[in-house]
Amino acid sequence: MIRPVGFFTELSPGWGLPENGSIKDAVRPSGDPDEQRVLDYLRSGTEIWSEMSAGPDVLDPDAPNMTGIGSLITDGTWLWREDLSYYIAKYHVSLPNDFLERIRSLDYTAPTVLESRLIEISTEDLGISLD
Repeated sequence: MIRPVGFFTELSPGWGLPENGSIKDAVRPSGDPDEQRVLDYLRSGTEIWSEMSAGPDVLDPDAPNMTGIGSLITDGTWLWREDLSYYIAKYHVSLPNDFLERIRSLDYTAPTVLESRLIEISTEDLGISLD
């Protein structure tokens, strides 16, 4: 089973995955010392689903709309929305310790995800029919 991260209550679409609570509770005044490296990891994951959708910054209604908010990225173990990196960069949103430990143990380099694993995540975890 894939481990979802950053699927906060306010963010849509949620893909039917377990939510991680309110994003408002995850906002911090500053990020971890390695925040930029964590952002690089998130941005270098394997895209598993791409959407042309656009939507608002749920924490700042005056901010411009973001594109691709429903797009999904994975490292084969964890799955996150493309806009997670935006919220971390702007609001220093906290991530689960076990996810951060994985990122750090991989020296901030997202692994290559085999096509067979991408298909497994798509069909078994996300319920996407490939027929």
